[in-house]
Amino acid sequence: MSNESWQTAMIELQAAQEAFATGDAGPLQALFSHADDVTVMGGFGGVERGWAEVGPRLAWAASHFHGGAYSQQLVGVTVGQDVACLVSLERWARQAPDGKPLPVLDLRVTQTFRLEGGRWRLVHRHADALVQKQEPLSSRTS
Repeated sequence: MSNESWQTAMIELQAAQEAFATGDAGPLQALFSHADDVTVMGGFGGVERGWAEVGPRLAWAASHFHGGAYSQQLVGVTVGQDVACLVSLERWARQAPDGKPLPVLDLRVTQTFRLEGGRWRLVHRHADALVQKQEPLSSRTS
């Protein structure tokens, strides 16, 4: 598959995330594979498997966004013949329904894509809070 198809997927992902920031999960749902093996471990916790769970989860998560701004900082990307992995840092500046700012979500994110019918589709998204690096509890001294 051409580099152009990957670039198209990245443009679609950016647009989907920007729509998500306004509460619209539709473009991200369209970018996801609708297969039984898709998974989401979203930034609000939990895990969903299969499109029957993932689709509604994306809609639920988007319903907690009412405007703001989305940005992504690329950490790494690997694109193979039919599977790709994107690792990034995301920043979600959110607003409450009344327009007041909510705490910013800084996430570390891993997303896996695969080619389906000549198009890159998301098959896995894992996002969790970006925290400062620290020694494991077992390594700390009193």
